[in-house]
Amino acid sequence: MKKAYNHTWVENLYVQRQATEWKSRNLLTAEQQAQVKELFPEKFYRPGIFVKIGLFCFAVVATCFFVGFLSLFIYDTSSEIGFSALSLICCACFLFFLEYLIKTKSLFHSGVDNALLYAAVTAAMVPVFLLFEHAPLWAYWLIALAVIIPATLRYADLLGPIAIFGLLFTIVAELMMKFPLGKALLPFAVMALSAVIYGLARSSKDIYYLQCRQILEVLSLAALYLGGNYLVVRELNALISGLNVAVAPQIAFAPLFYFFTLGIPLCYIVMGLKKSDRILSITGLLAFAFSCYTYVNYFSMLSASQELVLAGVLMITVSILVIKYLHTPKHGISDEQSRRNSLEHLQAVIAAHELGASPADNGLAGPGVEFGGGAFGGGGAGEVY
Repeated sequence: MKKAYNHTWVENLYVQRQATEWKSRNLLTAEQQAQVKELFPEKFYRPGIFVKIGLFCFAVVATCFFVGFLSLFIYDTSSEIGFSALSLICCACFLFFLEYLIKTKSLFHSGVDNALLYAAVTAAMVPVFLLFEHAPLWAYWLIALAVIIPATLRYADLLGPIAIFGLLFTIVAELMMKFPLGKALLPFAVMALSAVIYGLARSSKDIYYLQCRQILEVLSLAALYLGGNYLVVRELNALISGLNVAVAPQIAFAPLFYFFTLGIPLCYIVMGLKKSDRILSITGLLAFAFSCYTYVNYFSMLSASQELVLAGVLMITVSILVIKYLHTPKHGISDEQSRRNSLEHLQAVIAAHELGASPADNGLAGPGVEFGGGAFGGGGAGEVY
C-alpha cells in the first residue's frame, strides 16, 4: 500500500536520529552531525510533546464541532440510517483533510494528523455497530481489522499495531471459548499466535514501520510468555471455569507450564544476547522477574519483606558482577551500549567516504537502501565500538 508520509524523509529522519546517537557517544563531531543533516534532509513538522498534545486536543474538539455542524444539514440523524450516513460523510471529510494537511503542511505524527486518523476510523466503524446490531462479536472485530490494518499500513500510527494485536487475540479467544476443548487449548493458541506475529514483525525491514514493528515485537513476546506462565494459566483457568475459590485448583499439564515459566525467559535472554537484541533481552529479564514471582506465590516459605530484601541484594550483586565481567567485551557482549544493526545505514555512509565511493557503488548500504549524493567527512570504524 502507498504510504502517506514522504518515505525518503522518514528514512532521512531515521539516519539523523542515529547520527545524534553517535554524537552523544562521541563517535561523531558536531560538524559531522551537521553534514549528516545536510546529506539527509527532512522537512516534517514535528512539534514538541506538549504542543503535540495541545494540537491533538484541539483537533479532537474541531472534529466534534464539525460533526455537530454537519448534522444540521442531514435529515433525520436520529435514525440508524441517517446517523450512519452522517458518519460515513464525516469519515470521508476527515480523510480528505488528513491527506491535504500531510501534503501541504508536512505533518508527521504531529497530533493533528493522529486525531484526524482516529476520528476517521471511529466514524467508519459507527455504521457497522448501528446497522448490524445482532452480529457476533468476532464479526465486529474482523471488520475493525479490515479498517485498521490498511490505515496502519498507510499512516504507520503507533496505536495501530496495538489495536490489531488486541483484536486478533480477542477473535481467537472468543472463538475458542465456545468449545470445551478450545478452553483447554487456549494457552497454546495464544503462544502459537504470538510466535507467528513475532516472526512476521521481524521479517519487516522497512524503516517506515520501525516503531510499529518494535511495538508488535514487545507485545508478541509478552503474550507468548504470559500464555505459558503457570500463574496466569492457573488463575485464568479458575476464572473461566467460574470457580470462586481462594486458591485456584491445579491445572492439567502443570509440569509443562513449569517448564514454560522458566524456559521462555531464559530463551529470551540467551537469544537477546546472541543477537544483540535489546527488546529480547529486556523482555526476558522482566519475564524472568515475573517467573520468580510466580514461584514465590506458590512455593515460597519467606515473608514478603524477607523476599524483597533477598531479591534486592541478589539483583545488586549480580548486576555488579556482570558489569565488571563485561567491562572487557567477551563473546561479542559488552556492558557498553551497542546499536551496530540499527546504525548500519549511517555506518555505510562513513565507510563509503573513506573508500572514496558512494554506498550504493560498494554495496555497503544493503539491499533496497538508496542515499543521496554529496561528501561526508568523518572517521571510519570497525564493527565493535
